[in-house]
Order: sequence, then C-alpha cells, then structure tokens
Amino acid sequence: MRRHFPWLLVLFGVAATPAHAQINLAWNDCITQANAAENIQYACDGSRNGTPFLLVASFLAPTDLPQFVGVEMIIDIGLPMDGPVPPNTPPLADWWRLAVGECRDGNLLFPVSLDGIGTGTTGVCRNPWLAERTDGGYEYNSTYLPNVARLRTGFARDTPTALTAGQQYVGGVVGLDTFGDIANDGPVCAGCCQSILIVLQTVGLYQETGAPGGDVFYLTGPATRQHVWWQQVPECPTPARRKSWGSIKTTYR
Repeated sequence: MRRHFPWLLVLFGVAATPAHAQINLAWNDCITQANAAENIQYACDGSRNGTPFLLVASFLAPTDLPQFVGVEMIIDIGLPMDGPVPPNTPPLADWWRLAVGECRDGNLLFPVSLDGIGTGTTGVCRNPWLAERTDGGYEYNSTYLPNVARLRTGFARDTPTALTAGQQYVGGVVGLDTFGDIANDGPVCAGCCQSILIVLQTVGLYQETGAPGGDVFYLTGPATRQHVWWQQVPECPTPARRKSWGSIKTTYR
C-alpha cells in the first residue's frame, strides 16, 4: 500500500452508520454518463495493453456531509454463480491473480487519474476529488474465496469538502491493464476470456472525527446497478482464417 494521509490510517476500522440503495458501478465513466458500460467484451489480443480499462464507482450521499474527507471501497471479483460455492470449485484463473508476486502483478492500478470522470452538473455525477491533493492505496486478495478475489481500497483528500444529500459523486476509479493476455508480453496468464462478475459490495464515506451527521457511513445497496461484467459472453472472438481450396472442396463434397 502507498504512503497515505492520516485519514487513510483509519479507513479500515471505524464504527459506521449503515445506509442502503446508494452505490453504483460502471466501466469507463460514472454510471450516469453516456459512455458508461455494464460489460466489457475484450478480444484478449494485446490491443488494450498499456491503455487500462477503468472501473468507476459512484455513490449518492445519504445525507449532507459537511466535512467529507475519504472513501473506502470493497469490490469482489469472481466467477458468476447462484447460491453457495460448490465443493471443489476451481480457483480464479491466473489472469485475475493481481497481487504482489502473482501472475499479473502490476496490472491493477489504484488510484488513477480522475480527469474526465463524471461531470459537475447538479443531479448528474460530481467529482469531489479534482484540483485537490489526494492519496490512496489498496489491498488485493486473490484467494478471498475459492472463486472470488477481493479488492479493498482507501482514498482521501487532505482538506474536507461538503457533499449534498442525494447528489451522486465519483467514489473512486480502478484501472485494469491487460498485459499477460498474449505471449509477447512475457508469460501468458490464462483466463482473460473467462466470464467474470465484479460487484461493488460496500462504499464507506468518511468525515472528520466529530463532524455533524456522523463520522462514517457504509453504503451497501444499488442506486442503479452495483455490478459489472468482464466478458459476459464467456469467449473471445476467433480471428478469421482463410480456408484452403482443398478444405472448401472437402466441405461441399
């Protein structure tokens, strides 16, 4: 985890006030924006290497927060299934091994630039982090469950700001680079084409200690949608190949 402001030292252990139906998740941008997406279908062909996909979490402030300073997020990444995990469920593929020393170490990016994310228009999606000194860090556990990884992030600004009840705000942006999908990147980390469900489980909103309204709020329910897909159709496009005249004759005999 990176060096961080004093606020980040307490993001992972403070009693909180629960709230519901307040969080959103999308690819590319805040869920209210035209280019926001629920699913990414990527060919796993090296074409996005060095240009990370952006996972954008947002939230609706549950009440006026006059001294807002930071956000904690918990995101689960796993194989889609209903009900309990069956015995002998295979672990996540190597492509989702993103922790230090694992197959795709270095391909999970947090924090990343927030420039161009959200909009300042009232009622849409404000960005409370722009033009401020910010810092953050993350923990990634690729074996949280046999088929689920858990990402936990902390992000803070060095001065408080006021949030308005009911307004949607950018909570944080996670970058997912794609190196390891093809052989010329080095070792191939299998599993890029696998269908994966990504769920924003919790957003914790932090104020300065003793602030009006409470110090911490945990948001756990979707305002619009708290999940996205990676490869919802679980296969990559197959490159077109020319058929030989011999194979064509064999097909039509």
